Amino acid sequence: MGAHTELTSKADFDKALETTDKYVLVYAYEGEVSPQAESYATKFASTVDSYKLDISKYPEAAKFHGISSAPSIVVYKSGKEVSKVEGVVPEKMKELGEMLSKGV
Repeated sequence: MGAHTELTSKADFDKALETTDKYVLVYAYEGEVSPQAESYATKFASTVDSYKLDISKYPEAAKFHGISSAPSIVVYKSGKEVSKVEGVVPEKMKELGEMLSKGV
């Protein structure tokens, strides 16, 4: 098992969003989770609960939460979306890293 907890249903997703003391990061992917994504989850483990969602297996959960492509990262704080990065965008990833390092 990697650094991310697998989301397998909308109920899992909803439960994850109940977290209030940390950011909730959802990594949407198809196929395999990249090593970079796993290292990111490990790096920010003290301030972030990290989850993964295979959108090819659970398209209904992805659609409900507005995830339209993979890879995507969506960050929530107290159940509300605060950041979304679709695709690999280095500038956005840097901004995201700065936000996550500060914690909630």
